[in-house]
Amino acid sequence: MRLIVTLLALLALVAGCGPGTPGVTVEFDEGLEKTITELARSGGSRPLKELAPGDWTSVQVIIGPASGARIERELGRPAAVEGDGTHSGDYVQDGNLLVFDRDGATTRMVSLGTVAALGEGKYRADVVLQSRGGAITMTDPDGRPAGG
Repeated sequence: MRLIVTLLALLALVAGCGPGTPGVTVEFDEGLEKTITELARSGGSRPLKELAPGDWTSVQVIIGPASGARIERELGRPAAVEGDGTHSGDYVQDGNLLVFDRDGATTRMVSLGTVAALGEGKYRADVVLQSRGGAITMTDPDGRPAGG
């Protein structure tokens, strides 16, 4: 009996250690989506960290739709893609998916719905969103193009 209980405990432990982003699901952030859309319309610039505060050091911006396999390739690690704007492990929206990381681990995944205002790439936490002619470019704090 003890062996069976031990095996069941081990099985539960192994099942809980699978690939993915435990506890992180894609969320639609209506406030961020509206703020980015308004920034594109009105002009100016804002640090992304100000618009999306939190414990993150980099963000990977992906334009959807994107398969789960593509997202994993972009991130360079396994990722569970579930939640708002997803279906069967894929991101099915036409807009941006923002994957916020800290030390190589995902802290938050945000869908902007059908808004695809941000350029694909990986950016540091100090990236600035700069509105130019109705479009948004990603820049370093000094105004140079960010390395996305």
